[in-house]
Amino acid sequence: MFATTGRWEDVESVRKQMGFKNIKKKQACSWVKLKDKVSTFGIGDRTHPQTLEIYAKLEDIKKLIRESGYVADTSQALQDTDEEQKEHNLWNHSERLALAYTLMSTPEGSTIRIFKNLRICGDCHSVYKFVSRVIGRRIVLRDQYRFHHFES
Repeated sequence: MFATTGRWEDVESVRKQMGFKNIKKKQACSWVKLKDKVSTFGIGDRTHPQTLEIYAKLEDIKKLIRESGYVADTSQALQDTDEEQKEHNLWNHSERLALAYTLMSTPEGSTIRIFKNLRICGDCHSVYKFVSRVIGRRIVLRDQYRFHHFES
């Protein structure tokens, strides 16, 4: 709440209080099930055996959707950093890594299904809309609250 209004001192105070009370923030993760195998991704995850390919695919996605008009909404990145770093952080979201992995691992035209343990941010929602439109694939993302359906 404080981060969305740029009240970084209040953010720091709340984080300190959480630390004193041993309250931990739930870590975001996304997962996909392909051929009876579950692949899980965290924020900025580099543990997957295909990490290099996943990040290369992510760069391809970024280029493709920018050419179609996508502009990052850095207000969704709730860190006290510059705009470039905020955009970089958004591209490390777990659901984007899961999307890149699924795009490289499934046949063209097939429906993409991704699950996330927390709510999807507004910028990731936009990315999914652009990707669905540009590549012509149906994407279903289940987050903490609802199913999101993206179709071109």
